[in-house]
Amino acid sequence: MDQHDKTYSIREIAYKWQKGIATPEEKAFYEQWYTSFNDEELDLRETNYTGFDELQKNLYSKISFELEDEKVKPIRSKLFPIWFTSAAAILVFAFGFFAYQSGWISLLTSTEKNKSEILPGTNTATLKLSNGKILQLSNNKLGLKIDSANLEYIDGSGIALDKTSAVTKELEIKTPNGGTYQVELPDGTKVWLNASSSILLAANFSSNPERRLKLQGEAYFEVAKVNTSVHGVKQRKPFIITVNNKSIEVLGTHFNVRAYNSEPALKTTLLEGSVRVADGNNTRKLVPGEQATVVNGLINVNKVDVEEAIAWKNGNFQFTNEGIERIMQDIARWYNVEVVYSGPVTKESFGGAFSRNKPLHDVLSSLEETGGVHFKIEGRRVTVMP
Repeated sequence: MDQHDKTYSIREIAYKWQKGIATPEEKAFYEQWYTSFNDEELDLRETNYTGFDELQKNLYSKISFELEDEKVKPIRSKLFPIWFTSAAAILVFAFGFFAYQSGWISLLTSTEKNKSEILPGTNTATLKLSNGKILQLSNNKLGLKIDSANLEYIDGSGIALDKTSAVTKELEIKTPNGGTYQVELPDGTKVWLNASSSILLAANFSSNPERRLKLQGEAYFEVAKVNTSVHGVKQRKPFIITVNNKSIEVLGTHFNVRAYNSEPALKTTLLEGSVRVADGNNTRKLVPGEQATVVNGLINVNKVDVEEAIAWKNGNFQFTNEGIERIMQDIARWYNVEVVYSGPVTKESFGGAFSRNKPLHDVLSSLEETGGVHFKIEGRRVTVMP
């Protein structure tokens, strides 16, 4: 085999080895050729990062030596382009083989992916006291427990308060975009707050004649039954949720309220017990499986899939014949992203269930599979395209 054929064979073997189709004879030929580059006969498969740096230097040194040799041996000048290409290809191949063996490529790819990937929301919220002090609640705790004037996490661990942060008058628990939190009220009622939501209640919440709180956003309630005595007659203490000038009086236990300021309707979905929804003089009482939608003083009641209404609490997005704008509102809140539209907004309806625990890209890819919509992610901006 002459020098030209030998050089060509090395390039071909490097390519075939990278593709996994090199024969044992070709591998043996390559290893014999490769040894000539490395006086220490380093084994690439056992080389660490430092060793690889040395190998890289040796290869470059060998290439440099051969190039210098070109100047004193003109007879080989015709082989210069072939030799340089071959050596460069082998150097790249050697680097790639080492990186693959060591897992370095996977690590770099994973790191870059994590930098650009938009992850789902987390367990996060703030607590605002009546003196204006705002406390960041722990992301590592399941939720907050309010026990009369005492504050602690649901697991029993305490919350440090300084002398200027005494619990008086009222408390506000608020989640940001990309946040959710659980709150246990003094009467034992459990509340799950969705992203960009808040509840405001008096510090003496359970000792008042009526248990009242204000809601903004979305929350799921499991209301504790508390009895009180009125003129010697035992009766259930009212639990009332107010949203602007609307109210929800709780007569039962499990229900979901969606009342975002950016949405025109207040929606109350009952799972268990009964509730009474009121807007001014209009009132409607719900039974399990019903949803009341309040818009402009009108209250409409319909049978619905209650699992869809509380899917967010169970870690999912779930939609049935929803427009893309409504769906993207939930996605924007949970992933804390800005949503913009390019071109006409699709009139198609979408349905399905998606985990809220997956990165944003995975959720949008699932929506794209319908063929009716496409997305582009740039930083924390999502562009919706037809």
